[in-house]
Amino acid sequence: MIVRLFRVADRFVKVTPEPIARGVFRGIGRVLGFSHIRGARQLRANLQRIVPLGSVWAEHVRSARAMRSYLDYYYEVFALPYLRPEQIDARFRAVDATKLIAHLETGRSCSAALLHLGNWDLAGAWANRNLAPVHSIAEKLPVAELARMFLDFRRSLGMTIYPTGGGAMRGLLSDMAAGTAFVPLLCDRDLSASGVEVNICGHQARIAVGAALLAQRSGQPMFPVTIVNEDFRADRSRVAQAGGHYGGCAIIGEPIYPGVGPQASEQEREADLIRMNQEWMDQITPLLIAYVTDWHMLQKVFVDDLDPQRLARARMTSRKELA
Repeated sequence: MIVRLFRVADRFVKVTPEPIARGVFRGIGRVLGFSHIRGARQLRANLQRIVPLGSVWAEHVRSARAMRSYLDYYYEVFALPYLRPEQIDARFRAVDATKLIAHLETGRSCSAALLHLGNWDLAGAWANRNLAPVHSIAEKLPVAELARMFLDFRRSLGMTIYPTGGGAMRGLLSDMAAGTAFVPLLCDRDLSASGVEVNICGHQARIAVGAALLAQRSGQPMFPVTIVNEDFRADRSRVAQAGGHYGGCAIIGEPIYPGVGPQASEQEREADLIRMNQEWMDQITPLLIAYVTDWHMLQKVFVDDLDPQRLARARMTSRKELA
């Protein structure tokens, strides 16, 4: 059913003018955001921990805006294969990227830690053309055919994508050693039970260690990258080049360097991963607060929301996998 729905959405976006298609997706998003489906409820709980609001109505209004943003992401994913390269270049940009560009221009690789914020697929397509070859991991989805669709989609944009598991991290490390590779990973949700806990706006959350682990094992820095949405309708020249007036911007943070290498003890490596990820979170928290309705987090990430027994098992697994 879900695969059929995605195929229908793809055909709809292909033949429908952008203002109409985007409007339909946004309308669906608003309805979902006001609803009481599980994802919308969890979204409201997550956003409330970042920026508390004083009423249930205000929380619903905000979750409607957030789900509208999430459906914007899906519209843009379906539209992305039909954009010309110059349109991709015009729809996206990066700021504060001097240190990242300088690092990549030396021929070295690096990882990047991202939130589920904005449109990371558009960012990846742009970065692959304008920064360095992009290598990353695709999240494992419960429907195998849907997982293949997303994997093929991202590879069609020129990126090197590994499915989760099956030696994906080893493949990325090999790519980083073989030549210049930019490796952005979504890290604000622990998918592997090997995550670490950090503080986000006064709340403990479990996040993935992938970007920090690659930095630690490769000796290269991890860059915070925060992707935000942009409406650039006031820039007529850019609108003409982009074929629309919506896009995104990557805000690049200060590089975070590993403090120990793979030969350090398990305790030293785990402490260093926690330190690196907390530094990442401390850097990007003001942006998360400012763009909170673009944070597409419909799952449980905060420790207080997790089942205590599952959390205990995850903590035990984390120590074994980092050993």
